Amino acid sequence: MDLTEMALVAAVLSTLGFAVTLIRHVLFKREFYKLKEDMKKHALEHGVNEELWILFVTRSRKMLRF
Repeated sequence: MDLTEMALVAAVLSTLGFAVTLIRHVLFKREFYKLKEDMKKHALEHGVNEELWILFVTRSRKMLRF
């Protein structure tokens, strides 16, 4: 494997790593937006209570797992 092929492999791996990171970021943002909307809906229907905090904690823990 010469230097050009190694550079190409490095570029492809870097691009794939960036693509995976971008996809994970988009999925996280979408899930976060859904959580935000559900929390707004819950706050309007039930007010700010313990269930709202539990909703936030359980859903955000699922989002932050890797």
